[in-house]
Amino acid sequence: MADSNDSGSAQRNQGITLIAFVTALNVSLIVFGVQTGLFLLLRNKLSRIFKPKTYLVPERERTESPPSSPWGLVSTLLRFRDRDIIKKCGLDAYFFLRYLQTLLVIFIPMAVVIIPILVPVNYVGGLSRNFTTNTTDDSQNVNSTDPQGADYSDPGAPKSNITGLDTLAWGNVRKDQTNRYWAHLILAILAIIWVCGVFFSELRVYIKIRQDWLTTAEHRLRASATTVLVSGIPDKWLSEEALRGLFDVFPGGLRNVWLTRDLTHLLEKISKRDQIHKQLEEAQTELIRMAKKKQLKKREADEKQARKASKSHRPSKGERLERQKREDDEAKIQAEGGQGVSSGDRHEVPHDLGDAEAEFEAESRRNSTRPSGGQGVVTAGLSKLTGGLGKGVGAVGKTGQGIFGGAKNITHGIDNQIETTNGFVAIGPSQGPSSAPPTRGSDRRRVQLPDEKDLPRPSTQGSNRPHDLGSEDRVMGPSAAQALHSRNGSTVSQDSMLKGESVEMRHFGNTTRKATNLDDTLDLETKRWYQFWKPPEGGYASPVPQGFESDDFPFKEEKKKKTFLEKIKSVIPFLGSTELEPIEYPKAYNEEWKEDQDSGAEWEKWVKKSKRPTHRLANFDWTPSWLPGLPFINKKVDTIYWCRQELARLNLEIEIDQKNPERYPLMKSAFIQFNHQVAAHMACQSVTHHIPRHMAPRTVEISPNDVVWENMAISWWSEWLRTAASVAIVTGMIILWAFPVAFTSSISQVSTLTERFPWLGFIDENETIHNVVSGVAGVLPAILLALLLWLVPIIMGILASFKGAKTGSQKSETVQKFYFAFLFVQVFLVVSLATGLLQTIQDIANNPTGIADLLAENLPKAANYFFSYMILQALSVSSGTLLQIGALINWYLIARIMNNTARNKWSTNTKLPDVNWGTYFPVYTNFACIALIYLVVAPIISIFAIITFSLLWIANRYSMLYVNRFTNDTGGVLYPQAINQTFTGLYVMELCLVGLFFLVRDQDGNVACAPQAIIMIVSIFLTAIYQLLLNRSFGPLFRYLPITFEDEAVLRDEAFQRAQDRRLGLVEDGDDDETLDKEGLPEHHQSGSQSNSIDGGDNKPGRGNKLTNFKPVKGIVHASTWAARGGKSTYDRTFGKAEKGLKNVNKYREERRQKDLEAQRAIGEALYGGFHDEIEDLTPEERDVLVRRAFMHSALRARRPTVWIPRDDLGVSDDEIRRTKEFSEHIWISNEGTALDSKVRVVYGRAPPDFSELDIISL
Repeated sequence: MADSNDSGSAQRNQGITLIAFVTALNVSLIVFGVQTGLFLLLRNKLSRIFKPKTYLVPERERTESPPSSPWGLVSTLLRFRDRDIIKKCGLDAYFFLRYLQTLLVIFIPMAVVIIPILVPVNYVGGLSRNFTTNTTDDSQNVNSTDPQGADYSDPGAPKSNITGLDTLAWGNVRKDQTNRYWAHLILAILAIIWVCGVFFSELRVYIKIRQDWLTTAEHRLRASATTVLVSGIPDKWLSEEALRGLFDVFPGGLRNVWLTRDLTHLLEKISKRDQIHKQLEEAQTELIRMAKKKQLKKREADEKQARKASKSHRPSKGERLERQKREDDEAKIQAEGGQGVSSGDRHEVPHDLGDAEAEFEAESRRNSTRPSGGQGVVTAGLSKLTGGLGKGVGAVGKTGQGIFGGAKNITHGIDNQIETTNGFVAIGPSQGPSSAPPTRGSDRRRVQLPDEKDLPRPSTQGSNRPHDLGSEDRVMGPSAAQALHSRNGSTVSQDSMLKGESVEMRHFGNTTRKATNLDDTLDLETKRWYQFWKPPEGGYASPVPQGFESDDFPFKEEKKKKTFLEKIKSVIPFLGSTELEPIEYPKAYNEEWKEDQDSGAEWEKWVKKSKRPTHRLANFDWTPSWLPGLPFINKKVDTIYWCRQELARLNLEIEIDQKNPERYPLMKSAFIQFNHQVAAHMACQSVTHHIPRHMAPRTVEISPNDVVWENMAISWWSEWLRTAASVAIVTGMIILWAFPVAFTSSISQVSTLTERFPWLGFIDENETIHNVVSGVAGVLPAILLALLLWLVPIIMGILASFKGAKTGSQKSETVQKFYFAFLFVQVFLVVSLATGLLQTIQDIANNPTGIADLLAENLPKAANYFFSYMILQALSVSSGTLLQIGALINWYLIARIMNNTARNKWSTNTKLPDVNWGTYFPVYTNFACIALIYLVVAPIISIFAIITFSLLWIANRYSMLYVNRFTNDTGGVLYPQAINQTFTGLYVMELCLVGLFFLVRDQDGNVACAPQAIIMIVSIFLTAIYQLLLNRSFGPLFRYLPITFEDEAVLRDEAFQRAQDRRLGLVEDGDDDETLDKEGLPEHHQSGSQSNSIDGGDNKPGRGNKLTNFKPVKGIVHASTWAARGGKSTYDRTFGKAEKGLKNVNKYREERRQKDLEAQRAIGEALYGGFHDEIEDLTPEERDVLVRRAFMHSALRARRPTVWIPRDDLGVSDDEIRRTKEFSEHIWISNEGTALDSKVRVVYGRAPPDFSELDIISL
């Protein structure tokens, strides 16, 4: 890059043609074939990796397992309805797939039109027809930088170094045939018109789909549909009373107001607690497993000594396996039954709506009646999880019954299952969704809330119940009971709950100023002649909020009692956080307890004290936890003892801080929930405050789980400074990253490398070596570039968080902008330009009008590089997306090495891969821009674009439907931004064509295509005007709803609520239930008995056709079965015994596969089976309980974590829990539902004790 010849090395791919390109194509095809073949062979065997969404997600998100044949899979993917994709995957996934589909809509028609016209125009009668030869003319008479590839010195006998695919491109037209370039101009204009037309229609469709999604009855029930985040609130308006008085002008009024507090210090404590909790859990597990291993080793030595004394034989393999099976069965029964000891459980984890209601009422009254922990409780069964796992994993039927209904095969029992399910064990044969007995669904989950007069029945539209509200005051969504708001801004206030009165019927208007005294509304202050910054007297005074008593003027600074040092510190960026008043916390543990008191512990019988887990302490709090400690510098401590002390202290301090949130200062932002969705959108589009930058920005459609709480404490001016710093860093990355990128592209220039480094001359001496090196050079740059770019998304995500994004959606939008700018410059411009990026910037600064010539001289020569790059990406990325090498490595290698605790195993089992849309979209947008730029210059790139986007569309479609789970959704807002970024490709194409037209010379050396260039310049301005008008017209509808949808949305709400009331048994009349359900319920309620098999779906009669059921790989997978059927009589006479053996092998494999599938099903049913995981499945009262705490700060909702350790038969685990209880009652430690198998591996049969099923409900 420092040398100008390096960064533009991609342009020298001109003429290298078939060796490098074909090599890249062959390597890509090999990679594609291997990865796709492995995927087809493994996808029906490893359901956890290749189709976890068929069982390991809530029932609403589950997809039916695809057919086992490849053609059936493709057919199923193609026939999957768009609306089903939206329901199961969300708008982000749908619009990403639609973006790939849109690119196919763009390039397929253009390829059909452009290639048959421009390829003959460029090739027939052109400068060169040397399509296959790889030789180049290195004579000095050839001007290799001439876009027409001809030698100007002798027009009568032009020479050319154009070979291979370049003969089909722009530069192959002869100088005496320049009139052919009119074809390029016409097709370029048609392409621009077509692309602009497609983008117009796509934005219309985007708005329609997003509006439909926002106005569905299911979505309008969510708190995110009616909640607005208001930032930049002035101090005098920063109260619930003031905000209610301000925003009650919108229809329906307010329901909840959550003020935010700067809980940065509390978040830091919670983060540190989580690290210490994880460290303690790992250390305790390691100690228990160490003791068990020592016991097994001692047992083996004792048995060996006994056999030696009695002169008996060693136990046979069958006897050893029998004992191993017996020990495994005992471990399974222990894990599945939830047996164990627990200490420190305060019963604060809500597992159902009743728990949540009790927790809410306890907080609102401030008189907690939670039972104290600290007593060891022996639990049996899974009933301790109140309504949690319930009976999702079944219960032990008879003593000795195996986890899978009795493992009859002695040699293959729990071992195979643990390898498949990562330590999860379940009891009894797993029942499919269609045949399973009722689990924790209808009975256990139909929560009966207390009958409270102060929680009135919500008035839902269209309900047949009598109510007192007028039609204009009816509410869709959670209960109309007013959410109280306390000092922390997250619970509710006393004045907002009037008995028997709904919130929306009360008026919170501004009553500070009275109409009887209008003088208060005037500004009568006399202005002096030099006070030009003040308006003349006699105007209206500044508005005052509800409850405000003192006079104030908007431009008058409010006096704050701060010291001079505090004032200086408050204006320094990143140092202005408020210091909290110190508080003295009570002791969290028994200070009289010492390590010496641990004598006589069970672990001492098996483990030496010197072998206990230890670590070294950091000398400073800011030291990263991943840095290793150094001897003589960092103090060495016993991990368990130290972690117990720190965890107890932090637990107590955090719980005290959570009960006293008033210690933390209020921030200048608030979450405001309206009763009507239209009111929330109106509030966002209105000018709220009379001073600029106040009460702005306002954001709607925020999911509580998507809030970045760490950034809520960032002020607006700090966010501006952070934004400037982030942009500067990204700009620096774009410039400096060009150096390593240029190095990767320089590798592709073998001839340049041999000229610069004489010791590489042997490459040119041998033609075979030269061809091999040239082939490698065609593949290696793309691979190195992909590896180099792997780090960039991680850095971009860190910068987006540092910038101050308040939500995950804002973070994704920021990353999308940064990452696309980076990719377009680095992946496209840097590898295409003839000079380095720094030199290019300098040249453009010196001659801004020369940018078109710069692009025209260099971009056409880099076409072959991008042919190889796109085809490599298409084949390798698409097949890699299907095979999921990373997931396979993580599941079968990393997880087995690193996952030693029950919690780690549970997390690995239940956490599905997600997609970071901010870094996902730009990669494909950059592909689209490259293809558009070369659409006319090198027409055949449209073929590679079609192949690329087709393969990626199929691969990503499978991944979205069967693999990835999307917990948060931006509502598709990244799609219009991607379309706007794709316009970059049009602009660069037009600039490039302008320069190329001006560079075209006739036989006399004169400019031959000036008219075409002028027309193209006009098209640039027209394209820019079109994009500006397009965004100005559609922009307001990208995020906000128009009021025209409200009336019809209300009708749909009424129909939906009537159907829900009947389904939940809240109303009874003579209407036909089935008809009403079909009209009002979403599809997943209409077909609740739909089967969700995960074993390939071959047992479904009548499904598919001959094409979808055709299995070309079946002969490979089931070769033995096929051989057994052919030539039966001869086969029986000659290989009868072999056939029997093969059948037994097949039967064993099928039994093992079925056992694995049942175990995997058990995990899904244990977590999600029968649970009402969608908010529309809940009654209005239940929804209200959840919504009241929806936008409570995560630091105030954090619960005491459980130290979840495995139980052993030596009593070490039980003894550790007892000793932890003696040390402190502020540590929750439990070994319930865990055990150690015969190989000292941790197994579990339930979710962690601190897991709350309410967390999976999307609000």
